Amino acid sequence: MSDTVSTRSKTVSSTDSESTEGPLIEDRWTNNISYRQLVISSCIGILQVWWHPYLHDFARFLPFLFLYNVFSVFFAYPLFYLELALGVVTRKGVLNCWDMSPCARGVGIAMLITSMFTVISLGVVSAWCLALTVHSLHSFLPWLHCAADANPPCAARHRPLPEGSETPAQSFFFNFVLNLKRNGLSGGLGNVVPELTVYYVISWILVYLIACKRIYSYSKMVLFKDALTYFSLVVCAVGVTRLNGAGRMFKECDWGVLFNGFQVWREAIEYSFLQMCVSQGTLVMLGSYSPKQKQKLTNTALLAFAVSKTCCTGTAFILGAVHGALYLDYDNSTRIWGGASSSIVLWSDYVARIPGSQFWSFLIFFTLFVLSLSSMALLVQTIISTFTGRLVRKITWAFLILICFLLCFIGILTLCTQGGLYILNFLMRWPVSKPRAPIAAVLTLVVTFVYGQTAFCEDVFFAVGEYPNVFLRICWAVAPLILMSTFLSGISYGPFEAGIGWTLVSLTLAPIVIVMLLYLIFKFRVRVCIYKLYTSYMTSRTAFLTQYVIPID
Repeated sequence: MSDTVSTRSKTVSSTDSESTEGPLIEDRWTNNISYRQLVISSCIGILQVWWHPYLHDFARFLPFLFLYNVFSVFFAYPLFYLELALGVVTRKGVLNCWDMSPCARGVGIAMLITSMFTVISLGVVSAWCLALTVHSLHSFLPWLHCAADANPPCAARHRPLPEGSETPAQSFFFNFVLNLKRNGLSGGLGNVVPELTVYYVISWILVYLIACKRIYSYSKMVLFKDALTYFSLVVCAVGVTRLNGAGRMFKECDWGVLFNGFQVWREAIEYSFLQMCVSQGTLVMLGSYSPKQKQKLTNTALLAFAVSKTCCTGTAFILGAVHGALYLDYDNSTRIWGGASSSIVLWSDYVARIPGSQFWSFLIFFTLFVLSLSSMALLVQTIISTFTGRLVRKITWAFLILICFLLCFIGILTLCTQGGLYILNFLMRWPVSKPRAPIAAVLTLVVTFVYGQTAFCEDVFFAVGEYPNVFLRICWAVAPLILMSTFLSGISYGPFEAGIGWTLVSLTLAPIVIVMLLYLIFKFRVRVCIYKLYTSYMTSRTAFLTQYVIPID
């Protein structure tokens, strides 16, 4: 009996290893705990503690956070569960999981394009954090005081901010880390910043070393990363309560912005998807690596939702409190730029306020650097997981080197220049964020109305032993109309930036339309050809029987 079981296990193992359609990496999970830890950790990344679009604007900051949390419940969480379940049910990567609806294969391609834009953007954030980590090792923090050669001039604390001047943290970051062009992109991107380029290349080398490891070996790394992140956030949350002016964001918020157009609503939906890694293929990839034991996907999704909300919302309140204290220091004016630089500037300002500023600066920016590396490695692993087949698997390392080199090279030419900050803000506002809502809409449309929601829920039940609840099924049913309507209502080719942005968004979504059209054309053309052949055959057969076969009385 034992020999029979052993023989059967060997046969199954050999069959799995020879499959060209299965996941890239064999199932090596010893239990559900390690796997669940990795899925939950995917929602604790650099995006949660860095990207906060309205951090510079007190009037829209809290209303935006409110909408973000509401949409996270009704859209981001159901989509998180759906993508994870899709990978669990099919046990295939983001390009090969569409056997249930071949016309939707373009959704996987759009997810991969979104992942590429995202990982390129996060690469330069990693370089920023590494640069500030290194500067934290100086004898004193360089942004504690104003530099004499700063341009525009820097202003000391506890006095009104003069016209054209900047706070010490923003001045140091713009002048000595980014070497930023102050006239925007007029005249081009400017020169490549050597120091930033070195840090960018180091980040990509470390990403390669992380991504070349098998994904089942990530458990210890993500445990260290998550513990470090929550320790830093808890300490900072306790510290900001002692800052004067920390509650300013509650006094100056304007809830009327919720009724002044739909821009804040659209951005809140996109932000909720971005913060939970929806529509970038990572969750499908993680689902394909799930252990074969029965598990509760609902518990995994709820835990991921909880850590994402606490990490993102907690960081937003911390940085909002720091911004309020900075407002008080400079008599109601800080001139902090919106977008990618605001959180970096506020983190820098916060560590300069507390005792032991060098230690806390090193801890905060090292934590941000580790988070950016882990987020980049997970996205690179998502891209690599699409390469299947026995021959391809043997040279996966070559594909990994090629992808890291190409993405690093693109980032150096664009994001490591003097105008890189403007490019990063553009990428985060357009190709990184805006395609996520229509991708999610098409995904829910395919699962609910093309393949069939009941059939998909039964597949989930047979795979993991649980049936998706009513709340999830209702959210999946109404999501296509709401998400697509929200996306289409924001299309406008007005300014030059909007035109370029919508062009990139359209190129990202183009594979969905192209694959659907090709599938429909091929399907109906083949059907017509088969019908014509069948009709011709029946006509010939009838003529033959009529002419040569003698009827019998």
